[in-house]
Amino acid sequence: MLVVSFDEKAATFSNRVTQFIRVLHPYLVCKYIDEQGIKWTMHQLAVAGLQFETHKSALYAVDVTFQQTTAPALSFNEKKTYFSKKHGLYGHKVEVSVGPNGLAINVTDCAVGSTSDFEMVKVNLGFHSKHLEKQPNDNNVSDNDALKTLWGLVSDKYTWKKDEYNIYFQTCVVLTNVHVRFNPLRNVDCKGYNQHLNRLLSIGSKITARNLSSKAKYRENRKARIQAVLGLANSGYTSEDYDIGYEETDNIFD
Repeated sequence: MLVVSFDEKAATFSNRVTQFIRVLHPYLVCKYIDEQGIKWTMHQLAVAGLQFETHKSALYAVDVTFQQTTAPALSFNEKKTYFSKKHGLYGHKVEVSVGPNGLAINVTDCAVGSTSDFEMVKVNLGFHSKHLEKQPNDNNVSDNDALKTLWGLVSDKYTWKKDEYNIYFQTCVVLTNVHVRFNPLRNVDCKGYNQHLNRLLSIGSKITARNLSSKAKYRENRKARIQAVLGLANSGYTSEDYDIGYEETDNIFD
C-alpha cells in the first residue's frame, strides 16, 4: 500500500526506508535506550516509586528474546547453528534489559538461535558489571514484553536481510520505549508475550510432526522398493532388515 501511495517500485521504496533507518539508528539507540540506563539509577527509581513489586532492590530485568527467521542458505554446519532446539525453529536471539518503569536500557546485537541464554549474558557481562555497581547515593532499596505486541516486524517470521536485523530490532525497541512513555505497561501486557511464545512453540511442534510423518512415509516407501526388487517371499530378509541404517529417533539436530 505504501509503495502505491508514494508511486515508487517496491525495491526503491524499501531501500529508501532502510537508508533512513540506518542514518537515524545510532542517534535513536543512544537517546532512547543508552541514556535511559544512565538516567534511571536505583535512587531515581526508588524516589519515583518505580521499583519491581517483588524485588525492590533489582535495577532491571534481563531476558533473551527469540525470533523465527527463514532457514539461512549456508553450509549444513553453519546452518545448524541458527537452529534452536527449545523452539524447534531457525532464528535469532537478542538479550534485552528492561527497567521497572518498562523502558529498555540495553539491547545486544543478535546471536544465532543455538546460543544459550547463559552464554549471551556472559558476552554482555561488561554492561551488567558497570550498571550493577552500587552508586554512592544508592540506598538499600512484572517483566512485561510490549515489543512483540506492538511491532509486526519482531513478532512475525523475519524474512529480510540478516545483516540488517540489528538496526531493525533495535529501532523497534526504541519505538517501544517511546510508546511506553505515553502508555505505561499494564499487568495484562505480559499475556502478549505468552501468546507469542506459545505460537513459536506450536510452529516448532508442527514442523517436528511433519518431519516425523515424512520419515515414516520414507520408511514405508523404502520397504516397498526392497520388497519389489528382492521379493519378500523368496528372500531371507526380515522386517527388521529393512530398517538397518535408519532409526525413527534420528535427528540431525540432536
